[in-house]
Amino acid sequence: MQHFTRSLWWSAVIGMAGFITGCQFGSPCRELTGQWTNKEGQFFVFEPNGHAYWLVKFGSEFDTFPIRYHYDCKKNPLRLDLTGFKAGPLTGKTLYGILEWTSDTSFRFDGEPGLSPDVRPETFNSEQTQRFFLDKTE
Repeated sequence: MQHFTRSLWWSAVIGMAGFITGCQFGSPCRELTGQWTNKEGQFFVFEPNGHAYWLVKFGSEFDTFPIRYHYDCKKNPLRLDLTGFKAGPLTGKTLYGILEWTSDTSFRFDGEPGLSPDVRPETFNSEQTQRFFLDKTE
């Protein structure tokens, strides 16, 4: 009887570990920090503290925009909002965006600038959506 109880206990532990691992594996929330590139001259550098840099390449030079971001993976679709622009056409606005992970090392992003989240896209527009890849050269 003691062997049966021990086997039952271990089966429960292993089953629970599999359940927890399975739930985490299926989670849409993935790590965003790091450097990402669209391979067309744009880079995002996301820091863990909500600060980021948006780099746009013009020839051999980069324009660098220090910004803030808010990443919400509890919404569907996931939300990524970029704010704090101090120069350019997005000054004073927020880029309200949606994000979808296409793998552990890539995501697609679509956003609309505005003063309220009402402008946020509900679906991905194929003409505006950009795909970003984890930049392994950083």
